Amino acid sequence: MFLYLAILLFIIALCWYYRKHIREGASELANKMNRLLGYHLLPTNAGSFESDIEDGLTSSHFNLNTNLEEEDSRAGLKDKEEIMRIMKKQNVSFDEARLIRQQKLLKKNNIDPATGLPLDPKFVSF
Repeated sequence: MFLYLAILLFIIALCWYYRKHIREGASELANKMNRLLGYHLLPTNAGSFESDIEDGLTSSHFNLNTNLEEEDSRAGLKDKEEIMRIMKKQNVSFDEARLIRQQKLLKKNNIDPATGLPLDPKFVSF
């Protein structure tokens, strides 16, 4: 009986010690399950252009420093996580990741990424 009690107390102590990791893992698992089911988090004002610049999400073609200089009050880049995921997964620059993301959005909406024209067979152009 004493052995079972000692094992139970040991497990409780381990859970208490690793509670932060357990909480983060459960939160990540819940987020993945929600994405799998088609749920997405609503946009928040948690981001900022400063954090976007620190994360490397700026370039000479897409300069976020001008937003800081003009004291832009928006929350930062939209879909920042998706762009960072593309950068990491495909090992591309920020500009290339933005292009890949935009091309995916166009394809998803049945638009040819090369021409910008709809792929709908009923589309008529003059």
